[in-house]
Formats: sequence, C-alpha cells, structure tokens
Amino acid sequence: MTTIVAYQPGAAGLEALRLGAFIARSTGSRLLVTMVMETPSAPSVARVDFQYTSLLRQQLIAELEEAKPDAPSDVETEFRIHDARSVPSGLAELAETEAADVIVVGNSTHGVLGRVSLGSVTNHLVHSSPVPIALAPRGFRVDTDDRVRRVNAAYGGVAGTSGLVLAAAGICIETGAELRLTSFSLQSRSITTDLIAEGELRTTVTADVRERAAETLAEVRRLPNAPNIAETAVGFGEDWADAIEHVSWDDGDVLVVGSSDMGAGRRVFLGSTGMRIVHESPVPVVVVPGSAVQTLVDRAEDTRAEAGR
Repeated sequence: MTTIVAYQPGAAGLEALRLGAFIARSTGSRLLVTMVMETPSAPSVARVDFQYTSLLRQQLIAELEEAKPDAPSDVETEFRIHDARSVPSGLAELAETEAADVIVVGNSTHGVLGRVSLGSVTNHLVHSSPVPIALAPRGFRVDTDDRVRRVNAAYGGVAGTSGLVLAAAGICIETGAELRLTSFSLQSRSITTDLIAEGELRTTVTADVRERAAETLAEVRRLPNAPNIAETAVGFGEDWADAIEHVSWDDGDVLVVGSSDMGAGRRVFLGSTGMRIVHESPVPVVVVPGSAVQTLVDRAEDTRAEAGR
C-alpha cells in the first residue's frame, strides 16, 4: 500500500505531508512524497534548456530536502522527483506505477482557514485522477500519533450511493475507524418561519433519511468484520456552509465524497454538489472515483479473509 503526497514548498505542502502521514499511519501504508519535474514532450538540444532544467531539478531536490525534517518518524517514507509533461499527469502516472491507494494534496494559498480550497493542479486532479484524492483543509494539523477515527460517507439517498458507503466501509476496515453516514439538507428560512414547524420538518427529514439509509447500512452490517456504525447525521441550513457546519465534527474525522456518474470510466469527476461539499468541509476530504469503489470493497474482503484464518 502506498500513499502519495503531492508536495509543494510552503504551508500547503506541509499540510499535505501531515495529511499523508495521518492516512499512512492509519492504513499502515508507506509514504511517497514527490515533486513532479515538468519536462517538454520533445527533448531540446539547446544548451540554455539543459541549464534551465538542471537548475530546476536542483531546486526541487533542495525543496524536498527541506521537507524531510517534517516527515513522520513512524511511517516508512520515500522522497522522489518524478519527470512528467505536467504535474497532474505525473501524479496519475505515479499512482498507476506505484499501485497507490490515494494521492494527497494541499490547499490553495488563498483559501479560507479551516476549509478546503482547490488550486489549479488540485482542481485538475479531482476531475481526472484514477485513484482517490485526499484534500487537506488550510491550516490542517494533527498530533504525531493521530489516526483516522471516523469515516463520514456523504449520503444523498440516490442511486449509486450504496457503492460509496461500501467503499467508505472498506476504508473503515483498513483504518479501524467508525462509519457514519452524513447527509445535508438545504432549507430556506423566512422571518415568519414557525420554529415548532421547522423543528417538526427537520425531525421528519431526519427520519426519512435514516429510513432510506437503513437498507444500505444493512449491506454494511452483513459484511464480515464490518465496522462500527454511528447514527446517521443530517445537517440543515440555508446553504451548504450552514448545513455542513450543523453537523458535529471531531478530530480524526474524514469526509468521503463520491464522484459524479458523469465521470468517464475510471476517473474522478466532481459535480457541482460534490464540489460545494468539498469547499465547505472543515475536515479532510477523500474524493473517490467510481472504479475505486469496487477496489476498496475487494481489498476489504481480502482483509476479512486474512482476519478469519
């Protein structure tokens, strides 16, 4: 198992390294911290190009060296420069060749503190990666022994959601974390809203979500060595920020979001709803492409088989 960290100098790179260590420690995987050296598709004989690329490589090596003191002491870690025509394509190549479980990326330097904000490379990755992408909120910090404690599967009660929940359950089995289905309901409020009626509406919606989720959770419970399951949480608000904030979040939480059915083949594609959830999340987010769902479930089956021997 390999966790890839897409490193960049500065706070965003440090946050990605922290999240990578957090995930690798939880799953028992190795950590590959990489910077992609962008190279032209056709080699040039011009000396100036050679000198430029040589200087750039030296700079990337120096930046990786500066990151080494921040590497976790309890996780096997490798630092590597990878040559590719672009950063996104290079990370995708590494994910394939290293059979990576996840690519971890940091935040935009202009993002809101405590929230996920996508830079240009990250935005490209969440729409093209062949493996799950883990996103660190700006300012993300963890203690050196912290692990994933609870996996929140973003639940909408629509077709295909059960696959995401089973994938999240697979992550729980790998990390020993608890599973919680987390749903968000947007409701407009007027100044004349009756608080009693609003409370009754929320109670009805929550009951409906939990009833629809029962069948999906029954699938999880039928799995041998199934994770502990927390009560399904429903957040209410006038917008996504309010609804997500309405849910209680703890240290050790991660939020798992599924890619849209519009994604082509094995790739991630985040729809507008998924993107809004990602941007407002106060905890790390893992975006899972469709093909990775079955991979996570299959790996969980292997783990259960080993545990039963």
